[in-house]
Formats: sequence, structure tokens, C-alpha cells
Amino acid sequence: MKKLLILSNKVPYPSQDGSSIAMARLLEDVLALQTFEITYGALNTKKHFKDSKDIPHDIVRAVNMKVFNVDTSPSISSALKNLFFSRAPYHSIRFFVKPMIDWLRSFEKDQFDYVLIEGAFMGDYLNEVQRVGRHCTLRAHNLEHIIWERSSEAGSNPLKNWYLTLQSKRLRKFEIELVKNVNSVWSISHEDKKWFVNYNPNTTTIAVSIQPQKTITDLASLSCFHLGALDWEPNLQGLDWFLSSVWPYVLEKIPNATFHIAGNNPPKHLQSEERKNYVVHGRVPDAEEFAKSHGIAVVPLLAGSGIRIKMIMNASWAIPMVSTRIGAEGLFNESRQGVLLADSAEEFASALIELLTSSTNATTLGMQANGHILSRFSPKSIQENIASAWSV
Repeated sequence: MKKLLILSNKVPYPSQDGSSIAMARLLEDVLALQTFEITYGALNTKKHFKDSKDIPHDIVRAVNMKVFNVDTSPSISSALKNLFFSRAPYHSIRFFVKPMIDWLRSFEKDQFDYVLIEGAFMGDYLNEVQRVGRHCTLRAHNLEHIIWERSSEAGSNPLKNWYLTLQSKRLRKFEIELVKNVNSVWSISHEDKKWFVNYNPNTTTIAVSIQPQKTITDLASLSCFHLGALDWEPNLQGLDWFLSSVWPYVLEKIPNATFHIAGNNPPKHLQSEERKNYVVHGRVPDAEEFAKSHGIAVVPLLAGSGIRIKMIMNASWAIPMVSTRIGAEGLFNESRQGVLLADSAEEFASALIELLTSSTNATTLGMQANGHILSRFSPKSIQENIASAWSV
């Protein structure tokens, strides 16, 4: 069997957040090919800490997994040190840690046929990766610099926007060099592929596979929700815009509508407001149960790249959605694909009102999204793409 090394900045199981889901599905699809002996190195960060006991037994048996418990949390002192004494992007350099460097240096030259880097934030390990692997692939979850470039454009704090702009420029330079120097790139999004192929012609689109799921039977009445990390700047920007510019218009038309917000680490300024009919739940124990219980999904992203894994999961459950075009980018580029698209506050509110007031239209839309996703992201097609990309 061929030998494969995978490096990631988080443990993929339990797979609850978007990037963990993407990592877990890819690992499962590679295992399904029955072609590789897999070694997996994962950082287990303080922010996304996971108990190794929760890794499924079949994965433990099939994969040689090495987990590194590390603290990569950002701090003011480390950010200032990076700002004044380094030209490296702060977003990536935090994940370059000695335990993983030492582990990689324990391998022999060309010990692996293939090495796959899960995301650009693991790109600082490239020198070590090229020593131990014959072929290095970057699996690009996003165009990281685009996320922060868009965040700075959408922000209202001049100092913060300046910092995000600086980091986005550093990230762009970093990503270009990384993409040029790997053997191949797997873009999770066809939209992002258009950028990557300019710097590495050996770029292909390999998305996230999805198994058919049990779809919803009853849609919660006059209810909508947002589910996503509440310590991620693009999510917060989108929510602030939705709550200030969209939600008041919805309440004018439907005074008894409710909006539910769930996700890890909500900031202090984001609190439930009974008189404005929205509830901040924070972390929820079961993302699927929450999504299926709170009606229409809203994706008000003003910045982003790659694809929204949560949108794939919502579609797999036939949950109707309203999204900005940036939010739906790479998944739903037309409304007839099963998601209502709107970029202005007025359009977004009108689309949401349409679904809140017609359960029939909402249910039909959810089933359209379900059909669209299942036709594009079946495990069989993704596995065929992987085998073709590596010619195995």
C-alpha cells in the first residue's frame, strides 16, 4: 500500500464544526479507497480541544493518529511581537509548534508517497513535509487572505480594518508562495480554484462528500436561526449586520417571529434580547437537533471564502436557507438551486419573510437544496476525484 501522511490544525473528531466535518469526510473518503497506509498528525488546540477517546474506534484502528495538545491561542503580546518583528501572517505562525516539528523530523527522507496539508495554516511545515514526502498536496479549505480582506472591507473600526488589511496582505503573499511550492492543490471550492490555478496549474476541485441524511418532517413555525462559531470575525460581522439592518424589518412585518443564535464563545455584546425576539443559545450539545428545531437557516456572511460546510449539512437535512451570495459561494450560485440569495438588507428581509410566512414554499425550497447537494457531493464522486487527482 502507498503511504500517506496528513497534517491538520485540529483533531477531526468529533466532527461538529465546518472544518472538522470537512477533514473527517476527506479522511473517510481516502480510507474508502483502500489504497493508503495513513499516518495523521493533528494539533489539539486549547480553543478546539477534543478528547482523543471520542475518536471513533474504526478510525483509531485504521489510522496511525498522533495528537499534539498545544495552546495556539492569540494574545496581545504575541500579536504585537508578530506585528513589529515579523512579516509572517499571524494566522499561520501560531500553528507552527515544536512538538510537531520534532515529530516530522523523526521520519526518514521520502518515507511517505504522499503528504496532504489540511489548510494553508499548516503551510509553515512545508520544508519538513517536502523532506519526508515525495508528493505534497495542499488541501485548501479557503482562500484565507480573501476572508480577511473582505472582513476589513466590511468592518467599521478603522484601526481594526488596518490590522486586518495588513494581515490579509501577508496571508496573500504566504498563500501564493505555498501554492507555488506544493506539487498539487485540492481546492474545496470551484470558485476558489480559479485563483489557485493561476499559481499552480496542478489544481483540482475536491469538495466535501455528504451521505444522505434523515430530512426534517416539521418546520418550526415563524422561526429562524444562525448556527456557527461566535468567535469568528466574519460570522460576527454578518450577525451584527443582520440584527441591525435586516431583523427589525422582519419584525415590522411579522412581530411574533423569533431568531435563534447558536455557536461557541459568544462575545459579551451579543446577548439575548426578549423585546427584539432573538435568543443567544451559545454552544449547543447537538447541532443537528438545534438546526432541525428552529426553522429557516440564515447565512448573512459579508466575508468568506471556500464553502460553508454548515450549508451542506442544512441542505442534507432539507432545511430551507436564505444567504448572501458570499455565504453561498461555491455551493448555491442561483436561487433555483434551493437557497434564496440576497445581498441588500431589504432583499434579505423580504426573502426571509417569504419563507417564514409560507411553510409550503420553505419546505419545497429545502428539498430543492437537498437534491442539489446530494447530486454534487456524493461520496462515490468525491472518491473518484481523489483517485484521479493522485492517479491511484
